[in-house]
This record gives sequence, C-alpha cells and structure tokens, in this order.
Amino acid sequence: MAVSHRTEPAPMAAPPPALSWALPLLAALAGAAGPQSFELPGAPIDNIEVSGGAVLVAGGSCLYELRPELRPRRRVVPAAGQGCGEPPGMRSNLLLHYEEAGGVGVLLTGWTQDGGACQVWEQPSYRQRLNQSEVVSCLPDGSTAGVVFQQAGAWYLAVAATYSTSADTNHLHCEPSKSDKETVITVRSMVNLKSKEELGIIKRREEPLHFVDALQWGDHLFFPYYTLKARLANNTEPPSMAVLRQLGPSDGGLTLQGHVYLDCGCRSLIISSSLVRQGERGWWVGVFRHSHNAKAWNSTAVCIFGMEEMKERACVSWAFPSTIPALSEVNNDTIIHLRSFDNMGIIQLHMGIHKETSPEGLCLVAVRFLMVTFKFPVYGGCINSMCYCILWFQVRRIPVANCGRFASEQECLSAKDPYCGWCSFNQRCTLKENCTHSNSINGWYNISHAPDKDLKILLSFPAKYQVCTPSFMCVFKQDLKLLIKMYPSAMKSVFLSAGCFYSCCLSAQPFHNQIFIQSIEPLWISTLGKSEITVKGENFTRASGIKLILTGITGCKPDVIKVRNVLNDTQMTFALPPTRKEAKSICIQANGKKCSPPMTLHYVSLPSCSRITPNTSWISGGRKITTTGRNFNVVDSVSRCPGNASEYHYLTPSLSHATEGKVVDMMLRVDTTFIPCVKLHYHPDPVFINYQLHTELDPDLELKIYKENDNLNISKTEVEVYLLYMTGAQTKKIWFSVQNITKKPDRSTILCKFKREGTDKIDFSTVKVFVKLGNFEHEVKPTSSHIYLYVLILLPIVVGVIIAAFIVTRYKSKELTRKQSQQLELLEYEIRKEIREGFAELQMDELDVVDSFGTVPFLDYKHFALRTFFPESGGFASIFSEEMPQSRDQTSKDESFNMLHALICNKNFLVTLIHTLEKQKNFSVKDRCLFASFLTIALQTKLVYLTHILEVLTRDLMEQSSNVQPKLLLRRTESVVEKLLTNWMSVCLSGFLRETIGEPFYLLVTTLNQRINKGPVDAITCKALYTLNEDWLLWQVSEFKTVTLNIIFEKIPENESGDASQTIQVNVLDCDTIGQAKEKSLQAFFNKNGFLYGLQLDEIGLELVSEEQQRELLDIDGSSEVMDDGIRKLNTIGHYEPSRTHKLVAVCFINGSLLCCLDVDYSDEHCHLILPDSEANKDVKGAGHKGKQKFKVKEMYLTKLLSTKVAIHAVVEKLFRSIWSLPNNKAPVAIKYFFDFLDAQAESKKITDPDVVHIWKTNSLPLRFWVNILKNPQFVFDIKKTSHIDGCLSVIAQAFMDAFSLAEQTLGKEAPTNKLLYAKDIPLYKKEVKAYYKAIRDLPPLTTAEVEEFLAQESKKHENEFNEKVALFEIYKYIVKYYDEIISKLERERGFEEVQKQLQQVKALFDEKKKCKWH
Repeated sequence: MAVSHRTEPAPMAAPPPALSWALPLLAALAGAAGPQSFELPGAPIDNIEVSGGAVLVAGGSCLYELRPELRPRRRVVPAAGQGCGEPPGMRSNLLLHYEEAGGVGVLLTGWTQDGGACQVWEQPSYRQRLNQSEVVSCLPDGSTAGVVFQQAGAWYLAVAATYSTSADTNHLHCEPSKSDKETVITVRSMVNLKSKEELGIIKRREEPLHFVDALQWGDHLFFPYYTLKARLANNTEPPSMAVLRQLGPSDGGLTLQGHVYLDCGCRSLIISSSLVRQGERGWWVGVFRHSHNAKAWNSTAVCIFGMEEMKERACVSWAFPSTIPALSEVNNDTIIHLRSFDNMGIIQLHMGIHKETSPEGLCLVAVRFLMVTFKFPVYGGCINSMCYCILWFQVRRIPVANCGRFASEQECLSAKDPYCGWCSFNQRCTLKENCTHSNSINGWYNISHAPDKDLKILLSFPAKYQVCTPSFMCVFKQDLKLLIKMYPSAMKSVFLSAGCFYSCCLSAQPFHNQIFIQSIEPLWISTLGKSEITVKGENFTRASGIKLILTGITGCKPDVIKVRNVLNDTQMTFALPPTRKEAKSICIQANGKKCSPPMTLHYVSLPSCSRITPNTSWISGGRKITTTGRNFNVVDSVSRCPGNASEYHYLTPSLSHATEGKVVDMMLRVDTTFIPCVKLHYHPDPVFINYQLHTELDPDLELKIYKENDNLNISKTEVEVYLLYMTGAQTKKIWFSVQNITKKPDRSTILCKFKREGTDKIDFSTVKVFVKLGNFEHEVKPTSSHIYLYVLILLPIVVGVIIAAFIVTRYKSKELTRKQSQQLELLEYEIRKEIREGFAELQMDELDVVDSFGTVPFLDYKHFALRTFFPESGGFASIFSEEMPQSRDQTSKDESFNMLHALICNKNFLVTLIHTLEKQKNFSVKDRCLFASFLTIALQTKLVYLTHILEVLTRDLMEQSSNVQPKLLLRRTESVVEKLLTNWMSVCLSGFLRETIGEPFYLLVTTLNQRINKGPVDAITCKALYTLNEDWLLWQVSEFKTVTLNIIFEKIPENESGDASQTIQVNVLDCDTIGQAKEKSLQAFFNKNGFLYGLQLDEIGLELVSEEQQRELLDIDGSSEVMDDGIRKLNTIGHYEPSRTHKLVAVCFINGSLLCCLDVDYSDEHCHLILPDSEANKDVKGAGHKGKQKFKVKEMYLTKLLSTKVAIHAVVEKLFRSIWSLPNNKAPVAIKYFFDFLDAQAESKKITDPDVVHIWKTNSLPLRFWVNILKNPQFVFDIKKTSHIDGCLSVIAQAFMDAFSLAEQTLGKEAPTNKLLYAKDIPLYKKEVKAYYKAIRDLPPLTTAEVEEFLAQESKKHENEFNEKVALFEIYKYIVKYYDEIISKLERERGFEEVQKQLQQVKALFDEKKKCKWH
C-alpha cells in the first residue's frame, strides 16, 4: 500500500495526545448516519490527502480535487475523455502536500508510469512545476513513502521506495539499472528531484523492502518498513524502523543513523501508521498483523512506540538492530492491558468481530474489513468535525465522533472521547461546535477541560497484584488523585484527574511474598562482565531462591546466576560473567515462579578514546577536559554527563611540578581493569605580565591583562577575572566578563569589561586584579608608569620615520607605475602580433606532404611479434631472435620437451595449470603476461588449439566478472587470458596490419615528423613550436625566419657514376643548431639522390667557406655565448650569420625519420631556445624594443596545436577509416570470429544491454590492439620513436579511443587541449564506429571450417620462426616453481591421474638433465 506523509497537520481541533492515535478508529466508531462517499471512475483510489479545505484523491491515472462535501471541484489529470483505468496497471503511489514561504501550496504526485514519475504542482492553480522520472516505485505492488523537509532554507524530498523485487519485472518495463537495484531511500532537492550522493543515498544489502510511511520528528526522519519475504506464511521477522539524521547546514542531506526492530507480539506486517505529538514528546502508532492468513481475533494489533526511544536505540547494523517493545496492550473488549518495561511499556489493541447490526454502523464495516479481510481504512485527515478515509474503492466522509449516543454527563465524560463534551446550555453530549455558548467557562467541557469533575472509567480490574488475562493493574504517579469503589460485579470504578499517565507492571503472586522489580543498574556493561549490579524493588528479604536469568540473542541456553547479596528488602546485588558483545534479556525469578518482566542488558566492547579536547593542562590542574570516544557508559572511575556514552567531561588533577611538555597517561577503569585512554600534556602555569585598567568609559570598566604566549591555547570561557577594592574597612569584589583573547607574536591580551551599576566610587589605589584558571589563581600586577615616559621619547622619532617612509614610498610608487605602463604596452603589442600571426597561419599555411616516401620499412614478423609479446622485456626478445636450425630432428629427439609439449596440448591440464598459477599470491601481473607470451610462442604452430584455450579462459573470466561489473571485462591486462588475447590478435591481424594499415600509418608518422621540423625545435628538451601535445609545446621561442642555404656536397667516393660535387638548396631556420641543420641538409640530399650512399652524420663536417677564410661550424666552440649563470648557449645558423657563401652539410638519417632533437646528451650547463629564467627576463635587444622586456604567454601559442592538427587531419582520418572500414565488405577473420563469440556469450548470459557488448568489443580490439600499435610505431616499422612523437601519437590515440567510447563528452573551457583538439570530430567518428560494429555483426557468420582453415594457414606461415624450446623451458620454470600446488590441484580433481604421472615424468627428465649440467 502506497503511503504519503504530510508535513503540516490537517486544520482541525487538536485532540488530547494520549488518544489522537485512535482517530481513524474513533472516526469509524462514530458511525454517522448516511456518510457521503466518492468513487473514481474505473479505478480504485490509492491515496488521499486533506489540505487547504479540499480533499485530494488519486488512483489509477487520475487526480481529483474534491470539496468538503465530496463533490468534485476539478479533475487535475488526465484530460477529459480518458478513463482513470487507462493505461492498465497504472496507479498512484505518492501524494504529498506542503507549504513554502508565503503560504504557497505545493503538491507532489507519484505514479508507476515512466519508471516511477513524480510531478510537482503549484496550488491552487495546479501549474506543473516539474516532472521527473524514476523517483518513486514503478512496480504495481511496490511501496513508496515520502516526506518533505526544509534545511538551510531549501526544500528536500526524502523518498523510500521498492525499486526492485526478486520477481522478474522485465515485462512491466520497470527494471532498474544495476546501480539502483539496492537503493531504498534517496534524498532529492525539490529544485530538480534528482538524487545525489552528497545529499544521501541509502542502499539495502539483502532482501527487498516494503515501506509503509515516512515521518519527520525534529531533525530525524523515520521510515517504518518490513521485508517482502515477511509476507510469507510462518515468517516471524519483526518489522523495522529506519532512522535518518539530518546533517549540518553546511553539509546538507541525510545520513543513516540506524534501524530498530518493532516488537508487536511476533507480528511481521505493518498495515497502517500515524504519528502522535504532545509538545516535545511523540509516539508512533502502527497497526500490525501476522503474516499468515488465519482470520483470528488476535491476528491484528495496535502498538505504540516512543519517538525518542526509537531514535536513541537505532543501530547502524542491518543484521542485528536493537529490538524495542511497544508501550501497552488493548484486548478485544477495549480493556486496556498496561505493562511497563524499564519505563516503556506495550499497548496493543485487539478487536473482536462485532455484528453488523449493532448501533456503531460504519465502524463495524471498518472493523470487519480489518479483522476478516485484513483491509485497513486509509486515513486522509479531517476538516472541522468531518474526517475522510479510503475504504475499498470509495472515499468516506465520517464525523469525528457520534456524541449523541451518550445520554448522561457521566457517560459523556467517562467515554474519554476527545471530541465529545457536555454542553451545559443544551444539557446533552455534543461536539464543541454544536454547543451554544461553547466558549464560556462552563459552557462546554470534556475530559481535558474538567479538572473539578470526577471522570468515571469502567475497566475490568482484578485483585491487587493478581494476574487474570485479559485484565490489568496499574500503579499511577503520586501526583494523581485516585479513588477506588467496589462493585458487586467485581468491577471497579477508577476516578482520576485529567491528563493521567500509566506506568505499570505485572506480577504472578500476591503482594506479601512476590518480589517487585523497579530497576536494574547498570544496564550497559562491558564484555569483561560486572562484579556487581544492583537490583532495586520490594520484598527481597521475604523471597527465596532468587535467580537472575540472562538470555542472549544468539545463545541457545540462558545463564542462571544466583543472587550475590541481598542488602535489604529493597536492594540486592548480582555478579555478571564476561561474554561476547550482544544485547541480552535479563529478568529476576524468585520462589520458582514466573520471571519478572524482562529488561534489555547490553554487553558492549571495551571503551576506547578517540580524541581529547583540549589536550593540554597547566600544572595546577582544574582544567575542564572533554574526551570523546565510545562506550564510556561502562566506565566506573570518571564522572560523566548523564546519558552520553561518547563523551567524558572531567577536571585535570594538579601536579607537584611539570617541565615543558610533560606527558601523563589517562586511564579508564572498567570494573577491575585499567584501559589506556589518551595522553595529556602538562605545561607550566600561565604567566601574566601586567594589566591596564581604563576608567574613561564610566560607568564601564575596561581591563586588559597581558600574558606571555604559551602552548595552552586557553579560551575565554576558561578564564575568570575579578577585582578587589577597599571601601572603608570592607573589601568588595567585581567579576569581569572576558570578551576575547588576542594573540600577538610577543604576548597575548585578555580583554575584560564590567558595567557598573549604582553610585559606588572605586578607590583605584586599593585595586587588586586576580585571574583564576581552574585550580590556578594569580594576582596580576599593574603596568609600570615608566612606559609613558618611553612613549613620549619615542613618539617624535616614530613620526619622523613615518614621514620619511611616506615620501620614499610615493616616489617609488610613481616609478613602479611608469614601468608597469611600459610593460603593459609591450605585452599588448606582443599579444596582438602573436594572435594575428596565429590566425593568418591557421588560414593560409599548408603542409606539403611527401606523397612518395619509398619503401615502407616494415619489420619482419618475428621482430613484430616479439616487440608485441615482450614490450618491456628486451632480454626475452633477444633470446627468441636467435636463428632456428633448419632441421628439427634434435628437438624431436628430446624426450623431455616432447612430453612437456604433449602436456601443454592437453586442454584440461593447461586450463587447470593456468587457473592454479593465477591463484598463487606471488604470481604477479608481470608473470602472467610473460607466461601468456611463452604459451603463445610454444603454440605458434597450433593456433586452432590456442584459440580453443582462449575461448575456455574467456568464458571463465566472464563468470568471475559477471557478479561484479560486466562492463569491466577485458579492460585491463591482469590475467593470463587478457594478455593471451592481445598476443592472439597480434598474430592473427599481422597480415591485415601490413597490407592495409601499414602505409597510412607510416604516412602519419612521416607527416608528423615533417610538421614538427617545420618550426623551431629545442635541441635540449625536444619541445617544438608545431606539435599536437601541449606538454611538448615550445612557447618560449623568439622570432625566427627561414634561411635558404646552397649546400655543396663534394668528394663523395660512393658516387662513382655521378658528378664529383652537387649543390643542393636547403631551407633551414636561423634558430636551428648546427646539428639540426646537418640533419635537414642530409635529408634533402637523400631525397634527391636516394639512400645509396653510406653517409653518416659524424662522417661529414660543415664548413663556412668565403674568400677570406674557411671556418668549421660546430654546436659548441669558442664563440658560443655564455650566460650570466655559466650556462652555454648552443650555436645556431643565425649565430654565424651566413651570407650566400658555400656550406657543406652532412646530416644523419636514422630509420627513415628525422630526429627532432640531437643524439648528443648535453648537460644542464647548456641551452638552446629555452633560456634560463635569469636570461629570459632580460631586456630585448633591438631598436624597436630597446629597454623593454619581451613577454611570453603560453596560451597565445595554443593555436599552433590547432594548425598542426589541421595540417595532418587528412592523414589521421585516412588511418582511422582504414582501421574501421570493411574493404570489399569483408572483415578480417579474427575480428569477425571474436566479435561473434562475444555476441554469443552475451546472449547465453541473458545480457540485454547493448552497451555491455559494445564495451566488450572495444576492450578486446581497439583498446587491446589498435591503441598499442598507434602509440608504438616501432613495433611495426624499423624506426626510432622519439619522446616528442610519442606525445603526439598519444593525443591521436586518445581521440581514437574516444570514438569507441559510449560516454558523452561534456567539455568546458577548462578542459585539456588534447580533448578539445578533436572534440568536434568525435561525434562523427562515433557514428562511423557504430556502423562498423553493426556491419561486422550483419555479416554472415563464419563456419568452424573457415575459422580453422584461416588459423591453420597462419600457423603454417610462422613455422620455424621461434625457438620453441626456449618458450617450453620458460613454461617449465613456472611449473617447477609451483609444482606442489599444481600436483595438489591435480590430486583433488577427477580424471587427472594419467596427467599427473606424465607431469612427474617430465619433471624427472628435466631433473636428470640438470644433473648432467644441461642448459
């Protein structure tokens, strides 16, 4: 049943709190003749709310506003013409009303459609403010309970709902996401109704829950609920109350305080709920029933619980919350059965099935529904004297009371009906509004307004201290008047004053020998036990065989403890044994009779301290210390605040002496055990220097006390200051109010004030000032008068210094302003220039891509595979690179390797071996990757078998991941199968990579090198002006220009057929170092003549030849510039200022790509374009900017990133599309096979979310293979990858992966540039990727024969590529390392007896070789 909670009470006369819980029953019992009703057309009514003089009803898809007489005022939703039963299955599960500031009414409605939609309406116009889906439960039988509360001026909705059940709800289109299945309570802002973690999200751990109501009590929220399994027959798990606490205004939101079981006589279901308030006290009233369907008279009960008690007893644990009993019981004759347990009792209301012909009328139908059909009227609220409730399909309008049935004043007042009173003018029992002159003093009075009237209540009341079910006895408070009269029928009339309260107990024997238990102290002890607990009561000396029965929640047998000492007739003691931490039931048994009413005894952990405030004290002691921790209520030795188990407040003891920082250990005594708590630091007593007393503010006195600084951190609340002065022979005292304590570097000042009242004159010559801090009390001396003389002497000097400082400061300020103005002018000029040049370059600059770059330098398959298998293990790559012998006869004769190879080819053994190795703690991720690579090489010629192993291991990995988060499958390389998949893709896609992707990929690397070298490149750091990566951006570059050099190559011995010398034009930059110029020159020579000449950079020099001299050009020579801090700047082309003379340049061409930075490792004592900070701030040389500084801002050069991206964009797109396109509408066999395999696994596991399969495919191919290739071109080509190229390729690889991501990118202005560069291209790439995946899925499935034929061809291609013996021996090393674990696993599994023998034989053969010194 969906329940909504109102934040404001209904506008009606407030009933007495002790009886207001009975409003729904009393309204039904009133039985007004001919109650009006209202029905929804075509749907049952789900919710009702009374607000603003109107009745709101919701059911099906309809929301109506009714007038008080139940006539429709308006139909809010849906529009006219649609029935309330359309669409079928829709129902209302939330109806909430509250008022915002200014009296603006707001209504919340929740529906099962749209995943549990919630709408916010403004009243009375019913303008829809908000419509948010997935707020309430969308299940037809799901529960929703909500409460609106205000915090820090903002409104929030706390909603508890059944978002999921164990049943299949896919057919209802109401299946929550994986992250929401456990959610039960969320806190949402009324601005957008969206839940956030910081506001509060409470999740369940086990069973789905059914919430009945939502209540607000102070700063706590209460949610009564029971588990859905409680509906099953014979289920006795009690319902619970979840308690949430509001956080502070700065934090916002709610946090879970805990849960408490609601004990109502083993009844496991709650069918109704309401809150009773009386000032600062409150009670929750619930109607409970058993889970079985037996229609017995006691199946249903009303139980009442104290709000404060539930708040205090709430336990954070879901598994073992505290159990709280209710307050009292009421049987079927409405005879109240009262019973007290530790000042809280139980009240249960049992009602029999009355005849429908009785005068009560409508009440009988309500009671009949309650008891026979277990349907309870849903109470909506009252307007004036009429109440409204839902009864089946109708809204009923019922008077709050039927007062006319009471004929006399005695019957009227004895009925205790809060709405009925005696009307003196009419002389009949009426409602207050129906009585003439009801506002006069004696015009109308009821039980709460007639203290001088004897109110007669008829109860079944047996003899004193005698039990007779269903009857009771009561002990009333002493301040109540009590008169008992005997009647022949054994009934008693109890006369008591208005507002009586019951505190009751049961007994089984007459008064003279039955013990009477009042209290047991303490009820909280530690797990060490307690040597003495005190029981207070009566008749202890008259009883015999007194025992204490201690029953635990988890124990099977109770502990029986004999009385330790009966002190007197009212006190006795027991000793409790140590036990585990739990709550136990404790009762006292005497004379072998029935045990006393049980109380709850809590065994808790030993107390512990977490913090001490403050943690220092002066040696005189008396400082108030607060220690926080837990379970302080079981400590014996230190006084504490009552009722607080988490704080101690105590005064520090004094010490005879203490040096600076003396540490004292504070101990807690629990029974006879001392437990270390915290450390307290003692410091010497504070030193007060002097004081100043100001009397100019008469009648106020201001006192300043000066104190030496110390480590005590004294607060103003700890300081007490008083003043003594003489009036004649009498001494008077004035207490000052400490305003604040100001701490300065040299001393602290305590400011005190006192406001004089009266005309008493103070003789200031007799004044004495005292300061009191705890036990420390000290007289403070006044300030010496010599200070005034010093002030008079120093004052002229200070004034002169101030004037001089003012003049100097004013002059320097003008100079600074002038310099700043010049700097701003230069900065503005530079910014304008750089922005204009960047814009022009972006629009006009083009990159001449070399279309013909000769033969692509592919690596052979062996080196490609080894670099992919062992990216970080060069040693293994060298071992496997050894040439294989042409004949395999020697290997075939090696019996040990043959047997090991045969073992590995046993699928069951290999899978078991891998799983066993992965379970070993010291089998690291590196070991797993190496093992997978060795296995790939060992089975290089058996790819069909390797593929079967890959399938089995992948299925096993899915079984491990599906229970946690399936989207994380294959995301990392942390298992053997994940590395095995990487190797398998590399083997199977090597041909596709070489034939289709290789050429565009090499073109990208070449184009990127060419673009980088078009602009300045710092030879030391390799940073460049043209780049894709902001981290590699050279923004400190000064102005540069292109220099065209005529290079003469002469005396080349290899060029026998050509000319003896050649002249080549080379474009270099004036900021290029000599080494960079050599590289560009040699590249130009190779482009013209090809790579037939074995020229090396270190073989050829560069000389500047003129008519006067011939000079060799070097990066560093005697003419190199030396900075102030000793750093030498590399020589550049501009340094030598070449004219159109002759130069010979030799460059170094390595693996087909230019080096962006030198191979020479220069030390920190050299620089190129990036100057040291001391030099960068120097004045710029030149007439145009003489005396001005050159400002550089990195962000001005970010356009260089965009220009580089534009220049290579066509090459990047060509590479991307060559990867995710299908040439001839045919996908590589390996990709099609593995994607179909993933689709089949998702279907077998009933994974319907397409995003999961998309992520699996992305993790297995792009993330696992293509990104690895894109970031490492040296895996594919015989080239050297520089750090700069690596940074640029990382940006391209990131864009590539973003194209495969399903997450929508939300980029702002502060986003990283590597994301912003391709932000506009990613949406198009994502569409192409989805089309690529769809095209592969739509291709006809491959047959097993086609896949095996492809794998067999690939195996045949790579025969004799690797030394398989090395791989087998490496695998054997792992087997030997974990041999015992592997053998143990094989022994536990069935069917591995023969395999176990073979493994032992293999080990024996290898051991024999080891003895023979075989390596």
